[in-house]
Amino acid sequence: MDRTAIDMDETTRELRARTGLDIVGCYAFGSGPVHADELLAFVTRGTKRATAGARLELAELDDPLPAVGQLWGLLDGAGEPRFVAETVDVVPGRLSEATPAFAWDEGEDDGTLESWLEGHRGWALQLGVTDPDQLEVLFERFRVVWPVEDQTVWLADGVRELRFDERPWLRESHVARHGLGEVHAHGEHWPIDALPALVCEREGQRVGTLSFRPRPGGEAVVFSLHAVDDEVEGELQRALTELGRHHGWERTAGPDHAIGSPSPATPAPRPLQGDELP
Repeated sequence: MDRTAIDMDETTRELRARTGLDIVGCYAFGSGPVHADELLAFVTRGTKRATAGARLELAELDDPLPAVGQLWGLLDGAGEPRFVAETVDVVPGRLSEATPAFAWDEGEDDGTLESWLEGHRGWALQLGVTDPDQLEVLFERFRVVWPVEDQTVWLADGVRELRFDERPWLRESHVARHGLGEVHAHGEHWPIDALPALVCEREGQRVGTLSFRPRPGGEAVVFSLHAVDDEVEGELQRALTELGRHHGWERTAGPDHAIGSPSPATPAPRPLQGDELP
């Protein structure tokens, strides 16, 4: 949840020597040893690749504020290093500005924005904040580089989760196709780059995308699905089903139909805008 720094100069030096990496410092997630182990378990499972810290609280620590390119040791509840993480993105904002995509990248509990806000509002109150939604935080994303570097997880044939740095491309592609950057489903509307998404690749080209949002109660709603053909659409749906199996979703629905049921008529396939992979 928050990142609790520990005076671990010696641990940092030992971890540098052990890994050969230029590690800035070490910290444990959460508010105590038990909480640290609970949150670190999500890193082990591969779901947690983001964290949020109160900006004022972080500024009071001896360690530097998180910045892109830094390497940090992640400690368990006993203060032992378990991972080295590289910070890949840092965005300042207020707690209320968290998006479904960020909550999903935090990878805790059911992965919904609702549970993320509930937990982090409680954390903010513990810090003495009277209006948790106005708390200034740093939304940080990271990737694990030690002991084993993160690898791409393929959920179906050629389908993986969209990386955070691909979301601007997704927005540009959606605007080029539809003339706007928002998507709508089940009474909600979101900027498309604020949602978790899947992407399908074929021979180095992006050939399909699917954006979705998990919601409380074991449901995931699909907000957009674009594919160059029925085969790619099927792979995207299979990948979402695999995510649902892993996360225990009871229902996955699009704006007008459940995934797996006959879908509404779709226009003729057309290439995605800017589909070449970087």
